[in-house]
Amino acid sequence: MPVEDYEAFATVVTQLRLNPPYQAAEVHRRSSDAATMAGAAPGSAALAEVLLLIGTWERIGIMASDLSAPQRRKFFRSTPVGLMWAALNPAIQALGGPEALAPEFKKLNDRYQTWLASPDGEMFRTANQQAVHAMFG
Repeated sequence: MPVEDYEAFATVVTQLRLNPPYQAAEVHRRSSDAATMAGAAPGSAALAEVLLLIGTWERIGIMASDLSAPQRRKFFRSTPVGLMWAALNPAIQALGGPEALAPEFKKLNDRYQTWLASPDGEMFRTANQQAVHAMFG
């Protein structure tokens, strides 16, 4: 079923990423790295934070699976899917792989990579280009 209200969808995605625990986890990831966080002790704050980041992007992947092609293009222009996949994939791999932990996030990134290769994604191909256009919150 296609997303009826893209603006409501985009608002929910933004709110997920502006959530204070998500923001704190992202600050920690930027000062450390996702693989290190994934290797932290069970029950630790670092492990919980990286799982929150991965889980949030898995939720975004689930929600984005219903976007129409034009909606997906619009979403990809303002959302750092590829950057976040690159940042979180080492932790995803360390914690059991995308099939076990983040299958919808992986599918979203696969669609993102296909979009990047299209003419529409041309000005978003480098990490710097993606960062300039992305809303990190």
